[in-house]
Amino acid sequence: MTAAEPAAGGEQVVGQRPDSDDYDLLTFGEVAARLSEELATATAELERARNAATADPAKIRAMEERIRLLQTSKDRYRREELSNETFSRRFDSLLKPSAGPRPRWT
Repeated sequence: MTAAEPAAGGEQVVGQRPDSDDYDLLTFGEVAARLSEELATATAELERARNAATADPAKIRAMEERIRLLQTSKDRYRREELSNETFSRRFDSLLKPSAGPRPRWT
């Protein structure tokens, strides 16, 4: 499946969901794809609001802020998908043996 992402120039770029995702879980890749879809929808709504005959500046500012927050979230989840940063922070100590002496069972 794909998701449309607004590019810097305003044109839509297609983002892809990873084929290896487990669809029983909401993975970082799925979150990023859903955020891309929501960003595309919100960007289109903003364009319509800006082009309306009676544009409401307060509504436009609110929509721009929402898009900014969605973009920040999408970037964070995309970074997480690529780096596994949260997993490493939470479980890395479990994967590495401790430097201290091991307990002896007698």
